This record gives sequence, structure tokens and C-alpha cells, in this order.
Amino acid sequence: MAAQIDVEKCTMCGGDIQPLCVEVCPDQAIRVQDGRVVVTEFICEDCNECGCVCPDGAISVPLEKVTF
Repeated sequence: MAAQIDVEKCTMCGGDIQPLCVEVCPDQAIRVQDGRVVVTEFICEDCNECGCVCPDGAISVPLEKVTF
């Protein structure tokens, strides 16, 4: 299971160009599509970099999957 985005909590926070989670993802598994953040599950490596930078607490990775 990849990182999960709670769209109700996500405010599309401001990074330099995109939301912080998109900018920080080392695998480019997160993108903005149709005005919301989405994760490509087969690319996501469960590193939780996105969850660590999310100011909204909108991203979760099941603890048993975290690879950092």
C-alpha cells in the first residue's frame, strides 16, 4: 500500500511551484491531477518523505510499510 492522501484535509499547500509533497517525493510518485494530489501506487516506495513535509497531516503511510 502506498502513501494515502486525505483529500478532505489537503489544502494543496504552497511549495515553490507545487504542493510540498510533490516537490519532495524522490520517486516522482505524487502529482497534481484534476486539481488534487494523487499517488501512483506502483511507483511509491513508502519512504514517507511526503508525510513528513505535509503541513496539513493529510498524508499517511501505514507504519509497517515505512522504509526510512
